[in-house]
Order: sequence, then C-alpha cells, then structure tokens
Amino acid sequence: MSVADATHAAAEGAEDTRGRGLDEAGNRRPYLEIRRDQHDLVKEELRERFGDNQRIDPSEDPIAWRRAIRTNPVVGPLYRVLVAILGLALIIAGIPMVPLVGPGWAVIFLGLFLWSTEFMWARRVTQFVKAEVKTFDQWARHLPWKMKIPLVLASIAFGWFCAYLALTFTGVPGWTPDVVEEYLLMVPGLEPT
Repeated sequence: MSVADATHAAAEGAEDTRGRGLDEAGNRRPYLEIRRDQHDLVKEELRERFGDNQRIDPSEDPIAWRRAIRTNPVVGPLYRVLVAILGLALIIAGIPMVPLVGPGWAVIFLGLFLWSTEFMWARRVTQFVKAEVKTFDQWARHLPWKMKIPLVLASIAFGWFCAYLALTFTGVPGWTPDVVEEYLLMVPGLEPT
C-alpha cells in the first residue's frame, strides 16, 4: 500500500473537509486554502471522469441517444460541428444581453455548457467556474454576520446599478406597471421607451 493510498484510507474514516469553509476544529479557513482545495477537487473529478488522457470518449457517453449519434462515423462529426455552431450562437447572443436587459450570463454559460459536452477545453473552463463559485460560497457562508451585511449590500447596489445602466440604454419599458414606471421616471437619466 502506497503512502497516498494510506492517506486516502485514513481520510475516508474522517470527514473530508477539503474545499469546505471550516476545518476539522470548526474554525473558518482562509479563502486561498478553500480555493486551492476546490480546484484540486475539480481536477480529481475530471481525472475520474475522463482518465489521465483527458479526452471525451464518444463511446462512453452516459446519454444513450447522444452516444449513438457521436459514435456514428458520418453523423458524429456533423453533430460536433452543430454543437460548436449552436454554442457559439448562444455565446454571441448572450454578450449583448449582459449590459442590456436579459439573462446574458445565463445564455453565455448555457453556450459554454453545450460546448463542454463535446470539447475538453470548454469542460475545463466550466469546471474552473464551478470551483470559483463553490469557493466563494464556502468562504462567504462561514463569515460572521458583520462581514456578510456589507457583502449583501454591495451585491444589491451592484444589481441596482446594472439595472439602471440597462434602463438608460433601453428606456423604461411600456409594460412596466404605472406605479413602478412613475418612480423609475423620477430617477435622473431614465426616460420612457
């Protein structure tokens, strides 16, 4: 039994705190430690799923209909091109939605997710984003309330600022309820569409 196997076997008995916001003693861990652990966990997930060669194997696809398409020598390459074009279209459509009204980031990540079903580099990008989001979640979850309140207020202020910028470009939509529209039109720089 190697040292790594012994360490892994000992770790199985205890709760795995890697990537968690608290250590075994219940103390808050530094952000960079949590981040390092989360990225290590994501790399392990990729290695377990795709092996050391890090290739997406069409014959091992867990979804039956997609496996049938991807393993077909004629349809497989066409499917891959279609996924590439569709993912690019979603990303291009999402970019102008980010500063304007619309779910821009959601559309961009949807395109990236679509690409990650076929392209390993896109899978690595989505796993990187996943690790970053989990890191922030674990770190922020265990902050004391006096530190959480400014984070929440900054998030709300940023959201309102983004909405204000979007409304300055597009104007206040006509479908907005009259009461809300009255208040919005009191804000300097906003006009009806």
